Amino acid sequence: MLIGLLIQNPKLYKMIPNKIKNLNNKNILGLNIILKIKKICKKYKKVNTGQILELYRNSKKYYIIKKMSIWNHMIYKKKIKNVFLDLIKNIFKKDLEFKQNFLINKERHKGLTKKEKIKLWKINKKIFKKYKK
Repeated sequence: MLIGLLIQNPKLYKMIPNKIKNLNNKNILGLNIILKIKKICKKYKKVNTGQILELYRNSKKYYIIKKMSIWNHMIYKKKIKNVFLDLIKNIFKKDLEFKQNFLINKERHKGLTKKEKIKLWKINKKIFKKYKK
């Protein structure tokens, strides 16, 4: 949904924090496309949906991008920014949960170093703070 909203509303790229590129692409499906579209939108400030579609014309992802460009997400125009921000926050939350699960699994099988335990504690603290809101 995030990719579709970004393709249909390229100006939303400004709402994507730069720290998103520090996330692990393997953990989050579609993050690579989001980063590429953000880069395109940043380079060509007045880019529109059709131009983004043309940039992907000879790509394997063209049909996916094309579908998302006409996809009916059924979100009121006034709510698009809020939904977009929620989806971005969800990406960061999922990344934290992946890291948490990785460290918990490692603890169960091998044990953690002191540094890893501190990292897990910090992740748990961040996740708790996000769920509390």
